[in-house]
Amino acid sequence: MKKHLLFLICIFQAIAAIFAQSGYQPATETQQKEIIRQITESSKQLKTLHCDFVQRKTISILADEMVSEGSLSFKQTDKVRWEYTKPYQYEFVMNGDKVMVGSETTKNVIDVNSSKVFREISKIIISGINGAGIFDQSKFAAEFMVGAKENMVILTPKQKEIKQLFNKIRICFNTSDDTVNSVEIEEINEDKTFIEMKNKQINKELGDEIFDIR
Repeated sequence: MKKHLLFLICIFQAIAAIFAQSGYQPATETQQKEIIRQITESSKQLKTLHCDFVQRKTISILADEMVSEGSLSFKQTDKVRWEYTKPYQYEFVMNGDKVMVGSETTKNVIDVNSSKVFREISKIIISGINGAGIFDQSKFAAEFMVGAKENMVILTPKQKEIKQLFNKIRICFNTSDDTVNSVEIEEINEDKTFIEMKNKQINKELGDEIFDIR
C-alpha cells in the first residue's frame, strides 16, 4: 500500500509543467473574480483532453534533472490515463474509485477509498487536469497572478494530509481557452516536478476502453 501511495503522489506531482513565462503581476480583486469565473466555466465545458507531456523532476540533492515523456488522456468526470513511454514504459489509470498502476507485466489495482490521502490526491489530480475544484477554500489558500498569455493560480494546501507532502501548487492556465497549460508541485523537501503539456486535443472522442482497469 505504501509503495502504491508513493507512486500516486508521483503521478500527482507529474501533473506539472514548467511555467517559464516572466512578467506575472498580482491580480486585482476584479481580475481574480474573472479568472475564477472563466476557469470554472472552462472546466464544465471540458469533456475530454488528450495531450503529450514532457516531465522534468528536480531533486534537491542531485545536480541533474530526470526527464520523462508520455501521454495523458482525461474524460469527464473521473477517468484519467497517464502513460509514460520514455525512458521507460509505465501507466497509471484512474476510473472512478479504482486506480491501476504498473507495466505490461505487472499491474496493481487500488481502491482510492482505502486511504484518505489516496482519495484527496486523486481529487487533486483531476483538478490539476481540468481546473475544477481548485477554489475550495477549505482545502487551499489561493493567490492569483496575471500574465500576457497565462494566468497563474498559486495554491497553498490547508489540509493536514496534503500539507505534509507539498508546500505549493502552481497551476498555469492558457488565457485563450482557460485550459491548464502546466502545474508546478513544490514538495516540502524542496524537490520539484514539472510537466509541459503539448499538442492538446480538447473534446475529441475518447473511447471508454482506454480507461479500463483489468
